[in-house]
Amino acid sequence: MKRLYLCCFIVFMFVYMAGCGSSGNSVQMTGTPMTLQTGDALNDQIAKFELTISSVILTGANGTPDTANLLSGPAEVEFSHQAGAFEPLTLAHVPPGTYTGATVTVSNPEIVVIVGGVPTKLTPTISSATVNVSFNPNLAVGNSPMFLSFDLDLANSITISGTSATIAAKFNVSTATVGSNQNNETDDNGEIEDIHGSVTAINAPNFTIHTRTGSITFATDPHTTFQDGITQVSDLKMSDIVEVAGVTMSDGTKLATKVEREGDRNGAEVEGLISALDGPLSKITIVHQMDSTGASASPVTVDIGVNANTVFSTRFDRFSITNAPIFDATHIGKGQRIEADAGSSSSPLVAAKVKLREQALIGTVAGSPAPTTGGFTLNVSPTSAFSTLSGATSVQVIIANGANLLTPPTAGATIRVRGLVFFDGTNYTMVAVRGDDNH
Repeated sequence: MKRLYLCCFIVFMFVYMAGCGSSGNSVQMTGTPMTLQTGDALNDQIAKFELTISSVILTGANGTPDTANLLSGPAEVEFSHQAGAFEPLTLAHVPPGTYTGATVTVSNPEIVVIVGGVPTKLTPTISSATVNVSFNPNLAVGNSPMFLSFDLDLANSITISGTSATIAAKFNVSTATVGSNQNNETDDNGEIEDIHGSVTAINAPNFTIHTRTGSITFATDPHTTFQDGITQVSDLKMSDIVEVAGVTMSDGTKLATKVEREGDRNGAEVEGLISALDGPLSKITIVHQMDSTGASASPVTVDIGVNANTVFSTRFDRFSITNAPIFDATHIGKGQRIEADAGSSSSPLVAAKVKLREQALIGTVAGSPAPTTGGFTLNVSPTSAFSTLSGATSVQVIIANGANLLTPPTAGATIRVRGLVFFDGTNYTMVAVRGDDNH
């Protein structure tokens, strides 16, 4: 009888696994740990660009079979806020071997631009749901954890005509291994800047969050800092909304360096570019980029109420500067990218916290005053979303100590910089942590 039960169990598991393998959402479960990431080469006219990525399959060569879908389910990715940075798409396992490219399946584009100062959603047409990406050179996967980054070439992926847009997504792909020193990791090779999600599992010292693109499990250690009413993992509750910064360990797993509780299951978090302000400040309107709800139908703009209890904050632990600019209710301007955290998801939102967030600007380095490694003046396009919202055509850039400056600021050069943008009531200043050529 025991043999009969065992035989039936084996047959059942064989049938179950075969059925899973035939599913459109089949996921590669064994192999080398690989973090798939997404980023964006900036199109400065676009305030929001979102795609749903439902499948990533690597193409094998030299006897290596194609992988199964590396995603556990469809992932909504907003690319504009990722300009100059990479964020995790999924944590996958890839069998060792040689791969020549990837097939990426995309759908449901959302595009918002600024027309005459008004955030406007365009009518999109996607030319093909299947995007074929070639690796050059081929991707060799061994036994060491690695990163595979898909950088959307947004400027060459979208053609805008009036209030319509045609999308033919193009990705540039890069790879990296885990940084040798966690303290010096960048978002290319292990650092996780700040991601948001709801808590789905707590198993101290580990916890799992579900983001807009999938689930990530984080370990914690005695050096992990906890903020906003929590001092340890066990203080978290299921469905809490949290913001996590972290690094990648040598085995590919993620270690949280900071965990901030932003609210419980009744709370809300929303991010975007400021498009309107009243005065004295009681309401901020933002171009919606992303939020904690994960709703498929997003509004073009969101109104955020503020009051005397609203806390304005800036994260300076990634910066090393003196006389840091101010961000508060009287030093805030259109075009800045912010996050608002509210204790209730009821509309209109009333922010308990408003945080200044990193964003990317692209422009030409001015010749006067002469650029230095400490800073320069960036002339931005008057047709860019930032300039259209803010009215500014130049921004003073301060390069933070330790910034990842891939492109030196030489007069006349086109450069993309990413950092925090401040407003003193008249002029805009960016404290930059990264600079490159937008490729």
